[in-house]
Amino acid sequence: MSLPIVVLALLFTLHIPACCKATDTISAGQALAGNDRLVSSNGKFALGFFQTSSKSSHNASNWYLGIWFNQVSKRTPAWVANGDEPVTGPTSPKATISGDGNLVIVDQATKSIIWSTQADVTANITMAKLLDNGNLVLQNTSNSSVVLWQSFDYPTNTHLAGAKLGRNKVTGLNRRLVSRKNSVDPASGMYSYELTDNNGSARFILAALNSSISYWSSGEWNGHYFGSIPEMTGQRLIDFTFVNNDEEEYFTYTLLDNTTIMRFTLDISGQTKIFLWVENAQDWVPTYTNPKQCDVYGVCGAFTVCEENKHPICNCMKGFSVRSPNDWELGRRNSSKEFATRDAYEYFPLLVAHKLLDGDAGSLVDQNLHGDVHLEQVERGFRVACWCIQDNELDRPTMSEVVQYLEGFVEVGIPPVPRLLQAIAGNAYSK
Repeated sequence: MSLPIVVLALLFTLHIPACCKATDTISAGQALAGNDRLVSSNGKFALGFFQTSSKSSHNASNWYLGIWFNQVSKRTPAWVANGDEPVTGPTSPKATISGDGNLVIVDQATKSIIWSTQADVTANITMAKLLDNGNLVLQNTSNSSVVLWQSFDYPTNTHLAGAKLGRNKVTGLNRRLVSRKNSVDPASGMYSYELTDNNGSARFILAALNSSISYWSSGEWNGHYFGSIPEMTGQRLIDFTFVNNDEEEYFTYTLLDNTTIMRFTLDISGQTKIFLWVENAQDWVPTYTNPKQCDVYGVCGAFTVCEENKHPICNCMKGFSVRSPNDWELGRRNSSKEFATRDAYEYFPLLVAHKLLDGDAGSLVDQNLHGDVHLEQVERGFRVACWCIQDNELDRPTMSEVVQYLEGFVEVGIPPVPRLLQAIAGNAYSK
């Protein structure tokens, strides 16, 4: 072999690793864009930009920065930075360390910052690193033990091993899970999963997002497991830990087998689920689900029937039809574009609340009465009814108060539109 060919061959073999070698760090002056990615040193997790595959054209060109499981054939995001603020367009955004030291997502078309870690730093002396447990951290370059920000403090819909769910009593930080909008859109959905403590009784609750109404509880932590989840005992794959001290109260877990690939997720269905990756099946296999699907609050939306033993479990009531079949197929059946509807019919409790705010309760009276009705009594009845369905149970009147209101002994104020009612019916009415 001639010398030039040997040299070319040597250069080629040296060049390939240099351009393809994965890194786990973004430093000042570097950027992540397009198909670039960070890969944790153990190869289990990757961070990069991705686009959702969707039948809906409105989000087909949306770009998201996320962390996913790198050793499975199905890309499954475990964390998304900008789920509620996607970058739209044909050109990939970039992730870089900004002048103030924060990790930011920049829309390259508009040169605007879409998302930032918003850490308390004032100088560009930081780097972002993807750790072996899937945690993205912003560190001080001169002292990597100083963590200025971490993705584990801001989970989306997945609880990874080693991450904490709970609150920091000093800073007020509350780490909770929030479901996705649907199976392809990582925007915030309908449900939340968070740790609560009522006079020393710690438990997880599932609730409609930003509502005081919960529909499932894990039961109290008894020192070994949560009361309503006896499946936690005798686990061979997972070690559970609950911590409650002066600074923090949180729940976490570790995997006893490093080869296990597992995720704990708050699903779009409003259920918590544990999935294991089965290599032979090349798929995620569910091993735990709670609660039952039809026990989830408002899972099917208005004018529907939920039946556990049928597929699909959600079906329209007689006389109604699905307004948006595509969104139902994507798993979202409980908001304005998705719930079943009949012509221009509006969900009546919400319609009443709106008419009260508009001062037009009289328009709800049956026209066949030809005005033979006491409008003041009608409006009083509507007001009482709307107070009885308020989100906060402390705002709802007692039965004795209801009687006093209806008899006219006590004046009834105009009630606000319940947030949960708006969320279920999908009406963003405000006044």
